[in-house]
Amino acid sequence: MTDGPGSIQRDLDKPDVHDPLNLWEDFTADVAWREVSALEALRVNARAVDRLTAKRWYVMKAAREAGATWSQIGQALGVTRQAAYDFYRRKTETQEKYAPGPTDSEADRAVLESDL
Repeated sequence: MTDGPGSIQRDLDKPDVHDPLNLWEDFTADVAWREVSALEALRVNARAVDRLTAKRWYVMKAAREAGATWSQIGQALGVTRQAAYDFYRRKTETQEKYAPGPTDSEADRAVLESDL
């Protein structure tokens, strides 16, 4: 997948989570020869986690809009309903603060209607 450090950075810079995950798999594969260093693998891991966490907010919104409760969302994530709710609330506030503009804040906040 990679051709050296430059291509690793190109993979990290791509918006899709699959490229960092593939690099992570390259490192964690049980092979004697590795194309990815441990530090590069850690950097890739952090990027993949960041991307997946960013996408979590959208999926949580979709689940709420589809009728899921905070308890169900928390259970799916392996956290409490309050932790799921708080995560979504914080991400919504961050979205409003740092990405003002053509967002649908009312719809984003509407899913916060509590069932706690």
